[in-house]
Amino acid sequence: MAGRPKIYDETAILDKAVEVFWEKGYANATADDLLHAMGIGKGSFYFAFKGGKEELFRKSMERVVDLNFKAIRESLATCENPVQFIRDFFLALTGNDSPIGNKGCYFGNALIQVSADDSGLKMIAAKYLHLLEEIFTEAVQKGKDLGLLQTNEPAGALGAYLVNLWNGINVTRRMEPDQRKLAELVRMNLNILN
Repeated sequence: MAGRPKIYDETAILDKAVEVFWEKGYANATADDLLHAMGIGKGSFYFAFKGGKEELFRKSMERVVDLNFKAIRESLATCENPVQFIRDFFLALTGNDSPIGNKGCYFGNALIQVSADDSGLKMIAAKYLHLLEEIFTEAVQKGKDLGLLQTNEPAGALGAYLVNLWNGINVTRRMEPDQRKLAELVRMNLNILN
């Protein structure tokens, strides 16, 4: 028997779940919040996500990676100047059109908001931040290979530095409304990419 047919688009409901988790956090997102946003009933929810809210959050993290990190990696792989791409990427975080606004990093938020009882979710969030670090490291190495960077710092150390900057700017953006000040902070931090 094939089972009960899906009457919803899983990608669309994951996108709605991402919005709820990003806005409210994992612990504060109630089942009612999620069901209402996703537009499905409890039966459909538990049929699709047998592990409940935890499984939904795991899949939502995968969705964020699919939507964002793969696009960043592909853009970096095809761009002529990965160092400028990194600079533009970080400066874009400081303006009104920031792709994440004041919501912070999905994975950084998870590391802070998910309880110790959900250590598996914390490990997944950390894994994805390490993936971002890997993407930055690849970009830095490409910049070095192209002669765009003169620094003697290892690409791996610079990748770790950039993911640290990513985490920091996502927090600082929440406390600092002055976009010029944020942009100056980003520029100062990116001076390491010379």
